Amino acid sequence: MRNLIIYAHPKTSGHAPYLLSRVKKELEKRSWEYEILDLYEMKYDPVLHENEHYTAGGKEVSEENRKIQKQIKNCERIILIYPLWWGDMPAILKGFFDKILTARFAFQYEGGLPKRLLEGKKALVFMTSGESIRKLKLWGNRPKKIIQKDILGFCGVKTEVFQIGRCLKFCEAKQKEISNLVSWVFSKLE
Repeated sequence: MRNLIIYAHPKTSGHAPYLLSRVKKELEKRSWEYEILDLYEMKYDPVLHENEHYTAGGKEVSEENRKIQKQIKNCERIILIYPLWWGDMPAILKGFFDKILTARFAFQYEGGLPKRLLEGKKALVFMTSGESIRKLKLWGNRPKKIIQKDILGFCGVKTEVFQIGRCLKFCEAKQKEISNLVSWVFSKLE
């Protein structure tokens, strides 16, 4: 099983880094292949430049982004790990999607309707939030809908989202909650 982990969190301690370590452990336990795209470590440029802006005529895709598109094409599962900041994903991840999920790679329009070019792909999304999941749901849970339906779903990727709320203080109880969740998610995949 080939997995591509897309990780969007700076090099600090806390919930997202712990999630990454737990996901890696579960993948290794099952001898499933994985690669990690650590967007901050890569110093990924999230700015969509004029020459890349495909709806305005720019069609350039950098060599780095072509390589990432190939990694996405060749993987069976995408695993995203990121925190919610200001009610959404970090800007580096949003910019990543703007530059990677391009027309003719992730989708294309035929007869005015979008055709999903990444159908058959699956994704697991682990997101942390300082807010409780109950409040996120009460407010309509836009962060979940954006990644599951508006971004990955638009491209045909079947996506499951797992949210960890009340991530205010990294403590033993949160470590246990994260460990249990990740173990449970991967046990369902066997």
